[in-house]
Amino acid sequence: MDMSFHIARNGLQAGTLRQSVIANNLSNLTTDGFRSRMVDAGTLSSPGTQVLGIRESQEVGAPRATAAKTDLYIAGEGFLRVATQDGTAYTRNGSLRIDGDGNLTTTAGQLLDPPITIPEDAEDLIIERDGTVLSLDAEGVTTELGQLELTRFRNPAGLLAIGDNLYVKGPNSGDEISGTAGEQGFGSLIQGALESSTVDPSTEITNQIVNQRYYQMNLRSFQTSDAIISRTLDLFS
Repeated sequence: MDMSFHIARNGLQAGTLRQSVIANNLSNLTTDGFRSRMVDAGTLSSPGTQVLGIRESQEVGAPRATAAKTDLYIAGEGFLRVATQDGTAYTRNGSLRIDGDGNLTTTAGQLLDPPITIPEDAEDLIIERDGTVLSLDAEGVTTELGQLELTRFRNPAGLLAIGDNLYVKGPNSGDEISGTAGEQGFGSLIQGALESSTVDPSTEITNQIVNQRYYQMNLRSFQTSDAIISRTLDLFS
């Protein structure tokens, strides 16, 4: 009987975590650059279902046109590098801003790496598919400001999410490989668009219904075992 409690308990824990992941996916349905997550579970030495980890989809989201000059879509592999207080991080969310000093930053204010500074007299901003950044002044003079680099990993699924669509290297991600957009396996940059979330609402709602049934089944098993033990104890009381 003790075995049935362990099986039901592990099932309830797995169902609770799976529900949390589904809820998080649905809450990020419209978050640019968000990749859906799923729970990997299996049966190991301990009885019942056990969570093996949370896996993130490696699917590239579809482009969403914004027409904003500082928005970038990475069409293919690669991450933008950003400088945080704790070191280098990586993101696929190309929603950029120009701060008070003219620097291109993430929406949270982190500088890009390498940094790009937009001059005060810039009337227009052009970001080419290879990451070359150009400004255009009122007289039509074009100035090259630098070039955005992309970074990719042999195993991007091994990156560790730290929030705000930022990732850092993990023990299983492998070393970073930096290069030029559009070359050597890197995706191209498309100005005026952002990567849509990869969350599919119909899939998540279906998963939610299935998980609710799974949770109810384990809860019923737990309650049944408890009732049997209670009746057994009553016989000897």
